Amino acid sequence: MVKKRSPLGVAAEVLALIVTVLTHWVVFYFIFINACKPRAEAAKLSLVFPTEWALWENLAYVWNYNNHVFLRSFLNSCIITVSTMLVLILVASMAAFVLQRRGGRLTAASDKIILAGLTTPLSVIPTYWVLTKLHVANTIPGLVLVEIALLFPFSTMLYKSYASSLPKEIDEAAIVDGCGPLRLFFNIIFPLMKPITAAVIILRSVVVYNDFVNPMYFLSGSKSSTVQLCIYTFQSAYSTDWGHLFAAIVIVCLPPTVLFLALNKKIMEGVTMGAVKG
Repeated sequence: MVKKRSPLGVAAEVLALIVTVLTHWVVFYFIFINACKPRAEAAKLSLVFPTEWALWENLAYVWNYNNHVFLRSFLNSCIITVSTMLVLILVASMAAFVLQRRGGRLTAASDKIILAGLTTPLSVIPTYWVLTKLHVANTIPGLVLVEIALLFPFSTMLYKSYASSLPKEIDEAAIVDGCGPLRLFFNIIFPLMKPITAAVIILRSVVVYNDFVNPMYFLSGSKSSTVQLCIYTFQSAYSTDWGHLFAAIVIVCLPPTVLFLALNKKIMEGVTMGAVKG
């Protein structure tokens, strides 16, 4: 028998839903509507419609800003994000599969070390010293290594949880058929990890793409600047062109939004699948 819901409970749920939607969407509306305003109107930071629409002018200014520095920064952020995710997915998925399938003291110790990485803060000076010794300080490859190291523990735990839901009989059947370890992983196991891979991509790529602190520490020069650092230059101590700033934010928000819309069906499936074994 289905329990009848009280009108008060339904009203509370509807109210909570409305508040949640408004809280999230009013931010996007505020950014977009001010990106459409000329400088004088955008400076008021209001929610009203502009008297004169200047979205395309603001976007064109941002795109051509300072000899296309925004475009270079945008491409740098995309390169850093894609490179980080490709290596991270490969390394984290393989490590998680080994940790989940193999026993022994070495595996248990490795598991604890990786888990400890979730709570270990980044030390800037030792990290920069290591990058200098590797001759990748103040370079995009150096920042990619830093991002991978920071995101590896959490991504590995996600993959390990998901791998626990894959029956070991799959491995045994593949080995009986003559599958080697690499072929077993890449041809059989990794394709089954598509849901958690989608979840890792959307959850971790947003972190890398929106990162401000690490590029500020480990990159220098406008040629290797990321888009978040470039947006920071639109602000000044005495005056800020809010129309151009919000137009830049609109451009920056497009890749994560498209990525989320493309992968949203797989995200919850990947995150929750590892909660139940079998």
